[in-house]
Amino acid sequence: MSLQGRNSLTNQGFTRAQLRQGGGRGNGSDHLDELIGATELFVYQTPNMKPKGFESLKLFVAASECEMIFTVDVPPELKNYEAFRITHRSGEKIPDAVLRRCHAWAHGRNFLHSFFKPMYGAR
Repeated sequence: MSLQGRNSLTNQGFTRAQLRQGGGRGNGSDHLDELIGATELFVYQTPNMKPKGFESLKLFVAASECEMIFTVDVPPELKNYEAFRITHRSGEKIPDAVLRRCHAWAHGRNFLHSFFKPMYGAR
């Protein structure tokens, strides 16, 4: 398919760079400001996948007085995903440098992430 076609995405206002970025990838700098001040960051990774750079991320998080906790408490839609939560050890807000690195790491691997835990009530 040509990018020049009548119904192409470039005619809809998307640039070539945006099309190359693909769905959900990138470094996430376009919405990092929404995370600043968060006390928790949840990352949902694809099941049975050992992501590259995870060990160095874990060391960085630990060195920044934060902790990475694996959890099985995930939304029903993501029941097959492995999830971990990043928090500050003292319960304060997560330092901006930690948020920036974890967020970029999640985006680089196309992992879902959220700074809040969805609430599901009993029916």
